[in-house]
Amino acid sequence: MHSIVLNQSKIRIDASLKPKTGFPRPLDWWQRYVPIWVDASEDVLGNIVLKPNGKQANGRVREMTPVVRRREIRAIRKWMDDQVYLDFADAIVEA
Repeated sequence: MHSIVLNQSKIRIDASLKPKTGFPRPLDWWQRYVPIWVDASEDVLGNIVLKPNGKQANGRVREMTPVVRRREIRAIRKWMDDQVYLDFADAIVEA
């Protein structure tokens, strides 16, 4: 697995919030929202694709070996789980 694909229409927002806008959101919102070490892009079906890019906060870029890529994919999933008010459980599409 080289990326995580999200169907935006299946992302759920916590009921305690009154969102100004729901999902889907534009690609530029995703590019601002995800951490620096994740690239957000859009596939032909309009799904959001999250890929590790190897960037680090100190400006360095790591080589993306298969081991590092798997570790980064797990880190993206952990980041998604840490989003308290967003539920991505049903939104992940098998690519």
